[in-house]
Amino acid sequence: MYFATMFYFTSYHSLSNSLLRFIDTSYAPSTARTALAAATVGGLAYGTAFMESLSISSFPYYKFEDRDMVYVVGSAFYGIYFLFSFPMFYYFDRDVDMPKGGRVVGLWGAVVEAAGMGMLVLIALDLVRVYLGVTFVMKGRD
Repeated sequence: MYFATMFYFTSYHSLSNSLLRFIDTSYAPSTARTALAAATVGGLAYGTAFMESLSISSFPYYKFEDRDMVYVVGSAFYGIYFLFSFPMFYYFDRDVDMPKGGRVVGLWGAVVEAAGMGMLVLIALDLVRVYLGVTFVMKGRD
């Protein structure tokens, strides 16, 4: 299952890139366009997380005590990752259609930006955990 993640995530992000590029190139800059892009990212994030949770639920090694909780709350929590990764993936190549002299992202820039996004995801996940009142427990050695 590990090797399947590459084509799953490539598919998710290619679809999100196509939709975000369509929004970015089809509408003039405005609050409405920004709201449409945000709604698209939010809908795609939750929809992708939900469909992935649903599709892996029949995998024989996964057992869930409460499937509804997995689908509704778990998908929302998992969707937080996509709230950041979909726009960031688009951001890397947003100027690909621009004439020469546009933004160029080198390897170091990609590493730094990806690390920054990773940190934002961790902060967002922790904020949701604190908001829900879930205690963080880190088990040590016995």
